[in-house]
Amino acid sequence: MDYLAGRHKVLSREDCYYKGKVLRTRKTILNYAKTVLRFHDTFLLGKKVSLSSKDNETVNTFNDIYRLGQYETVDYQILDRVNKFGDAYEVVYIDNGVIKSKVLDSACSYPVYDELGEYLAFIEHWTDVFTSITYWNVYYPTYVEHWSNEGADEHLVSTTMAIGLPIHYHNFSDEDYNYGMSMLTDIKPILDELEDIMSKMGDAIYVNSLNPMNVAIGQRIESSIPADAVGYVLNLDAGDYKVVSASMDYNTIKLYLDNLKQMLNDISCIPSVLGSSTNIANVSSVAMQILYAMAQVNADETKKWLNIGFRERFERFKKILSMQGISVESDVDVIYNVSMPVATTEMIANLKALQEMGAISKETIMEKSDIVSDVEVEKKRLSGENVVSLQSEAKRKTTDNVDNSVDNLA
Repeated sequence: MDYLAGRHKVLSREDCYYKGKVLRTRKTILNYAKTVLRFHDTFLLGKKVSLSSKDNETVNTFNDIYRLGQYETVDYQILDRVNKFGDAYEVVYIDNGVIKSKVLDSACSYPVYDELGEYLAFIEHWTDVFTSITYWNVYYPTYVEHWSNEGADEHLVSTTMAIGLPIHYHNFSDEDYNYGMSMLTDIKPILDELEDIMSKMGDAIYVNSLNPMNVAIGQRIESSIPADAVGYVLNLDAGDYKVVSASMDYNTIKLYLDNLKQMLNDISCIPSVLGSSTNIANVSSVAMQILYAMAQVNADETKKWLNIGFRERFERFKKILSMQGISVESDVDVIYNVSMPVATTEMIANLKALQEMGAISKETIMEKSDIVSDVEVEKKRLSGENVVSLQSEAKRKTTDNVDNSVDNLA
């Protein structure tokens, strides 16, 4: 959180002192980490997910829950916080009969595991900055205890019912299998190096190059020269006089910076073409998939741990629906719609070929097409157009029959 707030290592660069005055060294901050995180968030969940099940009634029920509970935003918050902090925690609850979810603050969340990795309990802890009162929410599988130290002593305030522990989302980490690891862990060293060299280059350009330092070598001159005098000649014994400025090898610095940027793109799984000024044209879908190959690899891994949490979320949905007298038996799968740049004409041609083969439905075509923003609304519009078309066809047939009857009578 400190790094994302702009408190970077480069801020610790020491300032210089010259003639009793402070010379502020440059401390260039690059917020490229936010761009990396934002790219991976929107690449996988920039478009809302689709739900699939064998039972259409189950899909319609879950779609209503997603729409009323604004789960498109909840999913994005979960992925964003896992990428930033390694862990995210979701609490499913009921608000005025509507199923909703809240993503807890990762800095205030403490899941409790035993030696075997069994998820036993959960503690949410924070302190109010104005009153200095500390609060605890201790979650158990069936209830939640609310604690506070208001009045100087810790005491139980209230107890409420719960339908399960907060859902713990985390990516895969080699240090601890029960917790995740922030994506910033891998890219911070490279960003620190970029910020350091950019700051030093800024000082070199502005201080050493644009403001060169005069250097006199040899005999020290004790006397002074009148300011109004013109044409004085300094004769120094065994000395020299010159103007010194820093000279930098452009190719060496460019090579170093380019390699740092390339390593940053490779480690963060971002296509290098996004951060460069290279112009690309006439790129096919296959070529675009190659450019986004590493981003797709990261997205495929992200889907694995997201699906684990979504499966637990759906079980919470079923419990709440069962309490409301609604029985749901079928399983629900999540279909991700990644924000992959595609050639629209080529994609439509492929979908049309699949439909002609009988291998895909019209509803799936609408889900895969970027042209259709809301599948359900589009289906209703198509139904209305079909009704109007059938009415027009029936009216036309009636008119033709009347005309034929008149001709026969004639």
